[in-house]
Amino acid sequence: MDAQPADQRVEPPHTSDYLPAAIQKAVVQSGLKHPVTIYSIALGISAGVVGSLFDVSMLLGTAIGLTLLGPVWAVLQIFFRHEAVGSRYLDSLHQRQKQYEIQLIDNIERGLRSCAGVVGLDRTAATGIAQLKSIRIKLDNVKELLGMKLRPNEITYGRFMGAAEQVSLSVLDNLNTVAGILKSATSIDLAYIHGRLREIDENPQSGPEALDQRRSLEQRLDLWNQQIKKIDRLMAGNEAAMTEMETISAAIAQWPQDRKFSNSDIESAIAQLHALATQAHDYENL
Repeated sequence: MDAQPADQRVEPPHTSDYLPAAIQKAVVQSGLKHPVTIYSIALGISAGVVGSLFDVSMLLGTAIGLTLLGPVWAVLQIFFRHEAVGSRYLDSLHQRQKQYEIQLIDNIERGLRSCAGVVGLDRTAATGIAQLKSIRIKLDNVKELLGMKLRPNEITYGRFMGAAEQVSLSVLDNLNTVAGILKSATSIDLAYIHGRLREIDENPQSGPEALDQRRSLEQRLDLWNQQIKKIDRLMAGNEAAMTEMETISAAIAQWPQDRKFSNSDIESAIAQLHALATQAHDYENL
């Protein structure tokens, strides 16, 4: 497979792409658009036209067979190979997710590490790097535990992993925002601002120009504080999401072996992960 151009951004799948309705739609489209379905019908019609024009009974029989083969093949794909086709669809979402994450993680790491040596931002950058490592470990843990309970080639496994990956993606998106805010904050020199404010306060002869300068300095300081508050909210949201992932991992570990657990347990956990991914994204928009 050819490598994607470096400047081509891959769009990640959405939570709705993993819902049963989306999977069913993908299975139906796969059956209807399968080459065997399309070409059988096309060749059947062509053979029928030629057979009718030249009164060739063999071609007419072939036309009927090919024309029937297309719909029969589509039915087989939709109703009898639903699990295999659905799993293939989920795997394509997984691959897209991974491509997007590779780009995102690279941006996050570069952004956070560029701020690691900046006074006032170093601890926040270090926390972001730690969260990046932690969410990847937690996702791998969910995958390993789920592999003990479900078969990797079944739709339920793919849906669950897709939901867990959406939570991971929401945390990564938040960290990407954090890295961007930190990068922006590096242009605000706190030491300079505090130094100038001190000089203005200590000078009793300060005129209107000094007061205007003070207002500008205080505006920059307020901007800094607003940025730090947003970073704190994003990181708090990430911690909450990762804690919930730990809770879900613990629940998976307690599921009985040999699929004796209830399907409602799986559906409940998937719904919880979907809600968790949405909630974690909400922190980014605060």
